[in-house]
Amino acid sequence: MCQMRFQNWAVCLMLSLLSLSGSAQEVVKGQVIDGETGDPVFAAGVLVQGTTTGTSTDFDGRFRIEVPTLPVRLSISFIGYSMLTVDVNSADNEVRATLQPDAVLMEEAEVVGSRIDERQKQGPLTVESMDVLAIKEAPSGNFYESLGNLKGVDMTSASLGFKIINTRGFNSTSPVRSLQLIDGVDNQSPGLNFSLGNFLGAPDLDVMKVDIVAGASSAFYGPGAFNGVISMETKSPFRFPGVAVSAKLGERNLTETGFRYADYIENEEGNPVLGFKVNAFRFSADDWVADNYNPVDGSDVDATNPGRFDAVNIYGDEYKTVFDYSGDNSANGRGLGSFYRTGYREIDLVDYGTKNLKVSTALHLRLQPEKTYESAELVYGFNSGFGTTVYQGDNRFSLRDIEFYQHKIQLSKPGKWFLRAYRTSEDA
Repeated sequence: MCQMRFQNWAVCLMLSLLSLSGSAQEVVKGQVIDGETGDPVFAAGVLVQGTTTGTSTDFDGRFRIEVPTLPVRLSISFIGYSMLTVDVNSADNEVRATLQPDAVLMEEAEVVGSRIDERQKQGPLTVESMDVLAIKEAPSGNFYESLGNLKGVDMTSASLGFKIINTRGFNSTSPVRSLQLIDGVDNQSPGLNFSLGNFLGAPDLDVMKVDIVAGASSAFYGPGAFNGVISMETKSPFRFPGVAVSAKLGERNLTETGFRYADYIENEEGNPVLGFKVNAFRFSADDWVADNYNPVDGSDVDATNPGRFDAVNIYGDEYKTVFDYSGDNSANGRGLGSFYRTGYREIDLVDYGTKNLKVSTALHLRLQPEKTYESAELVYGFNSGFGTTVYQGDNRFSLRDIEFYQHKIQLSKPGKWFLRAYRTSEDA
């Protein structure tokens, strides 16, 4: 009997020892410090790799974690520091982990580009800009109309095909006060002595950036920029290769289509060396009809005058003193009053079918292709514009079958220097 009790007691003791040994845990302790200052790192994460067991450090950077067995590998991390991996083979020695600041996250941020260049920052000018994204998302019919949304810029529509930019509060229908540039080249029509808005300008798909310099900018651009400058920069085939197509429809039988194709050829080293682009743009619409036959403002007679009157949209019926008998009381002139010639209606003189066709092409040769965008470039560009529209200045002008041609050759190093020659010819 006693022998049986002893055996039971021995079995229970052995099972208890086995249970204690099976549930024993290894305790790993340590401290996490900053590798540069030596200060403890609070709330650093400590995780046993391959498990979900983990903890965080206290205010003194210390941690305590239980593991079922050794050795283990700990991953220690904290925001702004590189992750550290530590192998622990024994629980007898305390772990001392040193975290190093992450060099990538702690480096200063350097601004390498800006929408406003150094020349604009240094000059006492007001510059409003539209970049390539703003041009693409322009809510108006085209980017040129959206320029009127910029601060200090007014847009006047002389016709569907002819928009006029005004700055400094002039708001005139005559664009002779403004200078329009495309890639640094004056876009002025030689025969008309002003720029026809974007009627002879750059196609929409090829415009990368537009700067409006509001104010008397003669210090930069000469006396022709009394009312400001509209400077357009077109897309480089090296930076904007590929095919782009656009199409728009609207009221008054408005149709607009655009096409751009650009690409480049690489040399044996794989560097772009020769770039080219081709652009085409076509616009047509039924323009507004000028059919106001009421007397002009300030007319000496009204519409009831038996001898007619000077009507707004009739030409050749202006007042002439030779036809004014209102003060003549002679037998031959008494009762005649003033009379006016019948003149010609504008609708009989003007073609209201606005049409516009623009075609341009360019070749870009990098003289040092290994320097990519720092290379000097030799550029040949050709722009042409054709069309029919109405221009309204002090009077209205019907411009029929305009032909505009512009050739440019330029040697330049971007942001450094340039040598440019261009030729403009037209039939207006």
